[in-house]
Amino acid sequence: MAKTQVFKTILRNLIRPSSKGGLEPVEELKNTLERYFSKPIFPVNSGRSAIYIILKAAGVGEGDEVLIQAYTCNAVPNPIIWTGARPVYVDINPETLNMDIKDLTKKIAERTRAIILQHTFGRPGPIEEVLEIGKEHKLLIIEDCAHSLSAAYKGRKLGTYGDAAILSFGREKVISSLAGGAIIVNNQNLVKPIVSQVSQLKPVAPDRLAKEFFNFFTWRLLLRRIYFSRQGNRLIKVLNRHDFFNVVTASKERVGEKPNWYPAAFPNVLAQIALEEFANLEKYNKARREIAEFYLQNVKNPDFKLLPNHEGIYLRVVALHNEAFEVLAEARKRHFWFGNWYNAPVYPKSVDEEKLGYRQGCCPVAEECAAKTLNLPNYIGMTLQEAERVVDFVNEFH
Repeated sequence: MAKTQVFKTILRNLIRPSSKGGLEPVEELKNTLERYFSKPIFPVNSGRSAIYIILKAAGVGEGDEVLIQAYTCNAVPNPIIWTGARPVYVDINPETLNMDIKDLTKKIAERTRAIILQHTFGRPGPIEEVLEIGKEHKLLIIEDCAHSLSAAYKGRKLGTYGDAAILSFGREKVISSLAGGAIIVNNQNLVKPIVSQVSQLKPVAPDRLAKEFFNFFTWRLLLRRIYFSRQGNRLIKVLNRHDFFNVVTASKERVGEKPNWYPAAFPNVLAQIALEEFANLEKYNKARREIAEFYLQNVKNPDFKLLPNHEGIYLRVVALHNEAFEVLAEARKRHFWFGNWYNAPVYPKSVDEEKLGYRQGCCPVAEECAAKTLNLPNYIGMTLQEAERVVDFVNEFH
């Protein structure tokens, strides 16, 4: 899997950090994003931290409930739990993989304080309906734009509809600085408490930052080269279980506990990487869309259900298949970089669903879609010739 531009950007900034216009990179990133969204922006060290800070700023805490969709990442329920509140899972629409409005309405209760609206894989969620429900019930609306940077709905950027929104610059996001995120604020009543919280954030510990870089280069230079071998894949799984390689989901997060590095300030070295990646935003999303449209036009195997996305962006190209595990196993043998976001109602499968507040059977559509989910490769740097080989594999799979 190639992402040469990102690799070069990270390497260059690690060796020779820089800033633009005399500003610290974090301040420059803040200014750049504020110009882009025309809203107040607050960079932080992750999307998880962004959710946590918004909820705390709004006074959400012990005894409260926050509605989120199933078919999501643990990064969404975890910060809710850290505030003392409880995540309540809403089922999804199988055609969009976004929140189902009927189930959302059923699950609003006396203790409901907020709705986090996820724009899954860059596809706009039912924003108008959610805003109307939020207004009727006086609920805080947070847009989860971790997958949807630059996506719009009816000509207006996602992230500018709700009371607040979060961005993520983590691994495999729309742009990546290895880690990092930001808060977008639309409700002016949230600005002062968010400023207060962000101003008190501690810097990311040097050993944590070093681990981010070490694991990135370990992956780029070694582990991805042995990923497709049985022994190599086994080694990676062992490293993940011991938090050696997988810094994305720490062992504490798998059981709803808070690692000590959340929340924290956005490191300058990562902000500089995010700035340089942001300059490539439209190019990256155009390339992803070209690959996605090639798949949509050329995959003819009726056993694979591809979900088109006429609005938004394609962070992932989703194909649903009744034997997704078998497809992934065969794709690995052929050295194809298929993905499995999300192969569980709360991703990854290794989390303790009960401790993250999820009860099996509460969101049956999400569970069914998760069991069928595949991501066709559309990584940065992928060529149409590579996509042709994927299409041939998919069309021939039986």
